[in-house]
Amino acid sequence: MFGYIKPYKPEMKMKEFDTYKAIYCGLCKKLGEKYGFFARMTLSYDFTFLALVSLGMSPQCSGFRNEKCMVNPFKKKPCLAPCDDLDFVASSAMVMFYYKLKDNYLDGNLKDKILSLLAMPFANSARKKVLKKYEILDTLFSKCMKDQKTVEESKSISVDRSAQPTAEALAGVFELLSDDKVQKQVLNRLGYLTGRYVYFIDALDDLEDDIKNNNYNVFYNKFVAEENTNIDDMKQYAKETINLTVGQIASCYELLDLNRYKEILDNIVYLGLHNSLNTVINKSKEDKK
Repeated sequence: MFGYIKPYKPEMKMKEFDTYKAIYCGLCKKLGEKYGFFARMTLSYDFTFLALVSLGMSPQCSGFRNEKCMVNPFKKKPCLAPCDDLDFVASSAMVMFYYKLKDNYLDGNLKDKILSLLAMPFANSARKKVLKKYEILDTLFSKCMKDQKTVEESKSISVDRSAQPTAEALAGVFELLSDDKVQKQVLNRLGYLTGRYVYFIDALDDLEDDIKNNNYNVFYNKFVAEENTNIDDMKQYAKETINLTVGQIASCYELLDLNRYKEILDNIVYLGLHNSLNTVINKSKEDKK
């Protein structure tokens, strides 16, 4: 995932933001301890959101403790203690990273190919560790990358079809967060919509670069097929599509049975998602100046 699902800090209480940072740090620690120093580079706000949902639904919390951080090794800071929730999320991050590298090597430029080759031994080693406990994660992300490649090769102009691989992969990942039959259905839908959001906002963020580099972008392909090359129209359509998805995420989120962290998750779902979209839109406007 790409770092779009994060809190809107101006509207978050300090206590809640400190808790969020402690969970973020806990995930960073888990990545480093289980998969090595470079695994920390895969850390993102999106996977922290997955961790929050998982932790929020868990019957118990592992608690927090003060630990040193590699950024500032001389000062201890609050950090979520190791737990199965962090283990699962860290494993998800590593498998996705592995398949992202494969995709970059196959379809990226020369720089992407070189960097992917250099990182692949580390990523492959991490993937093998994940397979021992969470083979289902490898199945989900492997299928996602294969299906996405098929979509791009077909130059699909359907926004639904283009987002389907990512949506289905995250639906499968989120569903694994609970054993309750009803909640699994809710989580599946929430993951599906989250996948759509991530795919669409990333496509909007990359729109101008994709046009410049002749890369696949569903918003561009859709409008060109309709003989409309106005990039502002493409962005407006993308914005409307993403806002619709955010509304669906909020409705689905209300059905979750949470034991904790509701205030933090409320902030992300009702404020953070919209703020990330506005940030992408405003960045595009700034680039034009």
